[in-house]
Amino acid sequence: MNIQKCARLPAFAVSVVFAALLLIAPRITYAQQKLPSSVNFGTHAVGSVFNAVGTGLAKVATDGGPIRVVVQPFSGPPAWIPSMSRDGKPDLGIINVSEVWQAYTGKITPEPLPAGSAKIKSRYGPHPDLRLLMLGTNLSLGILVRNDSSIKSLADLKGKRLTWDFPAFPANILSGLATLSTAGVSIKDIKTVPVPEVVSGVRALMEGRVDGAVAAIGMGIVTEANARVGVRFLPAGDNPKGIRIAGGIMPGGKVTMRQPGSAGIKTAIPVWSYGISVVTSTHMADAVAYTLVKTWWDHWKELAPIHPQLRGWNHNVFVQETATIPYHPGAIKFYKEKGIWSAEMDKDQQALLK
Repeated sequence: MNIQKCARLPAFAVSVVFAALLLIAPRITYAQQKLPSSVNFGTHAVGSVFNAVGTGLAKVATDGGPIRVVVQPFSGPPAWIPSMSRDGKPDLGIINVSEVWQAYTGKITPEPLPAGSAKIKSRYGPHPDLRLLMLGTNLSLGILVRNDSSIKSLADLKGKRLTWDFPAFPANILSGLATLSTAGVSIKDIKTVPVPEVVSGVRALMEGRVDGAVAAIGMGIVTEANARVGVRFLPAGDNPKGIRIAGGIMPGGKVTMRQPGSAGIKTAIPVWSYGISVVTSTHMADAVAYTLVKTWWDHWKELAPIHPQLRGWNHNVFVQETATIPYHPGAIKFYKEKGIWSAEMDKDQQALLK
């Protein structure tokens, strides 16, 4: 405002003008706050589903918003979680909801693992500075058998040979335990066969060395197995107590229906699923978190054509009560503006912060 003109106004009028300016100033400051030209986005290694999803999210954010999002591949979250918590670098990352709970708390599970389970040492923190920007679609997994197998349910696995141990990636033990638990099946009921990781486990199934294999739906090796010998996933159980136990093994997980279309899914079946989360830390400014979430919200329709895992990544999944770490304040501000942040989410947020 021109100071000379202001001086010629009556004192009351001047006070009204400046009061109005003070009211709108905070909004202008927040909206126009200087943003970084770019941020780094930590993902799994090139070739993984998480890298493909992270690359798609980065492209949409870069094309549609004021901040360039640069993908930075790592061997896995243990390689970037400590530096994000300590220094805020990378600025954001992609990780599943169960593993980020482990990183946030420094624990393996919220409840003791079922009897007979192998002891697993935490690879993380705790890192209480981690914060959630948004949730996305679900990853699904289960127990794979050959088409010609007499095994029709998880209960039929009792006394059968199942891939286990997974020293190259022990977290697969949790996936297997959660899946079995949905049907009230214990690992003590199974004959475990050690394999390095899930890919070699599916190969063991193809070769007839095991009766069942822990695997994720959508894996390339499952497509190969289906083409070579024919395979199918067993449906998850509906045992209420077992599902509660599964949730204690993998926080944020749940049973969802999977429609046919992926290798190994012949008809619609229930499967154990857990969400993908995009996370940051308290180092990120509120305006940056707000801007990133807004960009993905505004351009969500551009995600689906990039990768199958991004199909269904829409407004309905950004905020979920299955969140396993607190949301970032900048993201919460945006979600409240959109009217999707409920009183129940406020309660969940406070519980997670404690």
